[in-house]
Amino acid sequence: MTLAQGDGSGTDNPDLLRGSLGVGCRPGTLCQFPAPDLAVPFTLPAAPLPLSTPEPATSAAVAAPPEAAPASEPVQPAVAAPVDTADWGELGYGIALRGAYVRSGATERFEMLTIPSVSYSRSGGTTDLALNASATLVAPQSDDARVGAANVSADVVHRLSPSAGLAFNADLALSQDAPDGLSADEADLASAPVSVSGTAGLGYTHRFGNFTVSGAGDIARDWVGEAVQADGTVIDNSHEGATRYGGELRVAYELTPIVGVFGQGAVGRTEFDGVDPDLGASRSGDDFELRGGITTNWSDVVTLEASIGSGWRMFDADAIPEAQTWLYGVSVGYRPTTTTEFMASLDTKLAPGQGDSGASATYGVTLEARHRANSWLALRASAGAQWAVPEDGSATSRSYSAGLGADFTVSQHTSATLDYDYGLREDPAAAIASRDEHRISGGVSLQY
Repeated sequence: MTLAQGDGSGTDNPDLLRGSLGVGCRPGTLCQFPAPDLAVPFTLPAAPLPLSTPEPATSAAVAAPPEAAPASEPVQPAVAAPVDTADWGELGYGIALRGAYVRSGATERFEMLTIPSVSYSRSGGTTDLALNASATLVAPQSDDARVGAANVSADVVHRLSPSAGLAFNADLALSQDAPDGLSADEADLASAPVSVSGTAGLGYTHRFGNFTVSGAGDIARDWVGEAVQADGTVIDNSHEGATRYGGELRVAYELTPIVGVFGQGAVGRTEFDGVDPDLGASRSGDDFELRGGITTNWSDVVTLEASIGSGWRMFDADAIPEAQTWLYGVSVGYRPTTTTEFMASLDTKLAPGQGDSGASATYGVTLEARHRANSWLALRASAGAQWAVPEDGSATSRSYSAGLGADFTVSQHTSATLDYDYGLREDPAAAIASRDEHRISGGVSLQY
């Protein structure tokens, strides 16, 4: 199981392990493709408006499990764009300065974080474009500075007609945890491994009366660098690198303006770079998934998507048995007012596995709440749990997270944040079976 660190909002590095979400899917739903409408112009799917610079790799919050919807982002003031014309679009840039106190077990440390960011978006005509880039520079009290996280992303939506559209996204992310961070599998590390992940995908959606057909294809590449222990021993993690290809098809039917049903299928292949030393074989193989479910949307106040299905995974190595498991998914959103929002989700996936066991069923639960109290104060809270159950009956690994945060709008371009975050990881396969972390962080953001 891979974990990361962030600012307490659970936004550590949501794109590092994007999972099987198709092109156009957005956080908070199991799989919501960009849906064209005969009356409403086709728009780029977007999560609730973020009001502060995310802190991708510096909290005790546990990152969203592989192949699960990314966690929520802090609600903070909108970025002001000095360039705003129909021809040139909108350009935004800013920087956040934060300090953090971190306590893990009997050890504690202080960190200073610098988070520059830049964004560009253009909407008009038949094409919407969004480009974003950010980095988190971490300066620990006693260690060398490191790039805790960096991310570059591009999203394009093109309306072919009032009932059809294309969506493209690409993302490149880098992450490095602290040597004693929650994601560290080894003990006494001097340097944790650097992880790099890149994804690119293309989706197409077409509406035929009450039917909506969506298809998507994507390719992803993960690379994991070496870890260095305090005595100078180098740990090779190259076998964790992998390339994944996948495709997905979804057919939905609108029973009423509020209720709909859908069926979807997905196929993918994952090719690992080497043999897993714990297992003695490569985890490369193919996976398949079939689901059916129901969706509801009552005036955007209550939204629901629920599905059930089955997943299969077949490995190239004869030594690893094939695996099959039931898949469940539920995503609920409740927005009683324009200033308050609640979200909850449960999802199941069949993953390649870890340690000396074969495939494992992974379960992820996420709870989120956001509330804007007034024009200068926004509150947020999140909680999550994830666990991986090996199909061969081996020990289960678990992780939990919880966080509270507040965002203060000081002026048009200035905001302040304060966060508390807690994370707990229990992994029998890790050198330290149980790790926990408390993090208190705060700082100021300037956005233009």
